[in-house]
Amino acid sequence: MPAGPDLWRAVRWPLLLVVVAGVGIAAAAVLDRTDAREWALTIGAPALTVLLPLGVLWLLVAVVVYAVRRRAGR
Repeated sequence: MPAGPDLWRAVRWPLLLVVVAGVGIAAAAVLDRTDAREWALTIGAPALTVLLPLGVLWLLVAVVVYAVRRRAGR
């Protein structure tokens, strides 16, 4: 049972949100080593507290909904 393009369509936006959160966390880590530490908090805090949990939750729900729909035969 190979995963088809429907799986990609189900998870592309949640994955994008997780990637954006990862980029925000990486940018905060880089900024934390410079004189712009307050910018690290400004960027990193929302990425860690809002974007990453929301993206992971959305991704989990999308995969479960995809599996349920596939099992039910649509």
